[in-house]
Amino acid sequence: MKRLFSLPASLELIGLLTIFSLIVAACSSSTAAPTPSGVVPVTGGETVQIANSADLGQILATADGRTLYTNTVDTPEALKCTNVACTAFWPPYTVNVQPTAGEGLPGSLGTITRPDGSMQVTYNNQPLYTFYQDKQQGDATGNGFTDLGGTWHVVALESSPGASAPATSSPGASGGDSNSGYGNYP
Repeated sequence: MKRLFSLPASLELIGLLTIFSLIVAACSSSTAAPTPSGVVPVTGGETVQIANSADLGQILATADGRTLYTNTVDTPEALKCTNVACTAFWPPYTVNVQPTAGEGLPGSLGTITRPDGSMQVTYNNQPLYTFYQDKQQGDATGNGFTDLGGTWHVVALESSPGASAPATSSPGASGGDSNSGYGNYP
């Protein structure tokens, strides 16, 4: 057999073994057990703080300044935002340790255990979320979105009874496992 390249046999063997190992690696990753979809990674520090918004007044924010939201039909007993289609748009504010209140924060902080086992922060018993389109501190681009049978609101301290008090589920509320129309958002 005529060869295009004349390589020593050891180099040919190394090349063949390399190609073989790459093929095995590629094949094994496609047959590996899938990781659980919908597991929410830790999204923040443990401090919830007060931030000032020109449009909304005093609002709640994460330790790194991201605006916090609630949904009017979401409760600790019946979370509506549990699947990846929802959490990709509304990442739950999750922590590894009990949250602490920033200076002057009224109300109470707590945590609930999400269906995936992660620990989500609550304010006055309302689960807290961030919004994927808020790119910098002070952004509140998710305020007023309606979905899951309720409306997403920034947690504003002046209106905390209306914005963060648990609401009952409306008859048209969809469950956390439905598509919820998230494919329609930009």
